[in-house]
This record gives sequence, C-alpha cells and structure tokens, in this order.
Amino acid sequence: MDIKRSEDGTLHFKLGPIERIALIASFALLTFLIGYVFHSFDSRLEAQDKTMQTVVTAQAVTNAQLQTLSQQLSDIPGLTRQMAEMKVQTDRNTQDIHELQSVRHLK
Repeated sequence: MDIKRSEDGTLHFKLGPIERIALIASFALLTFLIGYVFHSFDSRLEAQDKTMQTVVTAQAVTNAQLQTLSQQLSDIPGLTRQMAEMKVQTDRNTQDIHELQSVRHLK
C-alpha cells in the first residue's frame, strides 16, 4: 500500500494486488457472515413461529374443552333438583303401590 500526497495537499493511496485480494476476501467473508447470521436468525424466528402456532392451536382446543366442561358443570344443580324430584315421585309411587296392595288384601 502506497500513500502519496498530491500537489493540492490531499492524500492518495494505492493498494497492491495482494492487498486488493485480501480486502476483497475480507468483504466477501464479512458478507457471508452477515448472511449466515441473518439466515440463522430468520430460521430461528420461523421455528419459533411454528411453535407459537402449535401453542395457539393447543390453547384453542383447551379453551373449547373448558367451555364444554363449564356447560356440563353448570347443569349439575338442575340435575340435583331433578334427582330430588324423581326420588319424591318414586317414594309417592311406592306408597301408592303399598296402598293398592293393602286394598287388594282387604277384598
């Protein structure tokens, strides 16, 4: 590399053939490394995006199952009331049967 001062006071430098090759190789290596880092970062973002989509899908399924369970659980008080009514009706029917049997025995 030669540095020369021109007549107007500015500095000019010239690179030799080996220095030019070294400079071009350095720029090529820097470009390759930047591209590699970008590609690596991009592929990690894509993998993270796929994982997030899987999580979102699983979360939607879980939410749907929770809604179904909530609906089923909200019916429990009604079912308890229906069971109590059926027990009362069964007891009444049993009493009616006993009364009918006792009336038959009296005849």
